[in-house]
Amino acid sequence: MPIQQDNKMYDERSARVIVLEDEQPSDRMLAILSMLYLLVMVGVFLWGMFDVWVGRYTVVRWLGYGSEVEMQRLEEPIFRLLAYAFLGGGVGGAVNGIRSLLTWHVEWGAFQQRYIWKYITWPWLGTALALIVFALVRSGLAVVGGEMAPTDSDLRQSLSTLVIGILSGYGAREVFIWLDMQVSNLFKTNPAQAREVPDLFGLTRADAERTLREDDLALGEVKEAETADDEKVGKVISQFPESKMKLQPGSPVNITLGSRIEGEGYTG
Repeated sequence: MPIQQDNKMYDERSARVIVLEDEQPSDRMLAILSMLYLLVMVGVFLWGMFDVWVGRYTVVRWLGYGSEVEMQRLEEPIFRLLAYAFLGGGVGGAVNGIRSLLTWHVEWGAFQQRYIWKYITWPWLGTALALIVFALVRSGLAVVGGEMAPTDSDLRQSLSTLVIGILSGYGAREVFIWLDMQVSNLFKTNPAQAREVPDLFGLTRADAERTLREDDLALGEVKEAETADDEKVGKVISQFPESKMKLQPGSPVNITLGSRIEGEGYTG
């Protein structure tokens, strides 16, 4: 669950701090267009599923593949499974995009124009990931109800493939992480591990910066806030992200230092 503080959001899934920017009128317009596009794509991919299920293959025919021999090939189980994986991935990707838009635009009002490319490509990214996962599953991995061996019934294969496609598109980020893990295992790579944010409360700026550097993190924004406690003046009284959270190496941690109340004389 993302954690917000002021105009910043800490995403626990990616271990990143994201700065939220207020929407402009053009941003809101593009957010609405993105939502309409994703809703249309959900309808298109659902129609495609029905079209394959009834055996009409309308899009394939539009592309000129309609001879008797070609239609026989289209009736082969492997083509239907590929079609279900492709279409399911498109649905999952579009639904994931809608969920993201509801968060960034509706809840936070922080949609930016540059995000539109993410929403345009999301359904198609889902289709590509679904086909990749389908190929891996067909090679012998066990998912969604057991091994998907060629001897499974057509119904079970179709339903399993459809579920794989939808989940691959919907969980695109997790699929990327999973694929990265498979590549790392295959080629023995060692990706950088997330760092746990240390507790900086009570430290001076210099000590906080040194502590972060030792943990392969960086000092971010430094603010001041008045405090009535002289012992907290010049020391960290708040930090973001908070301690124990995970960040990618080199990520910044923002701190707030205590400052003496304006107009209050020194009594020490």
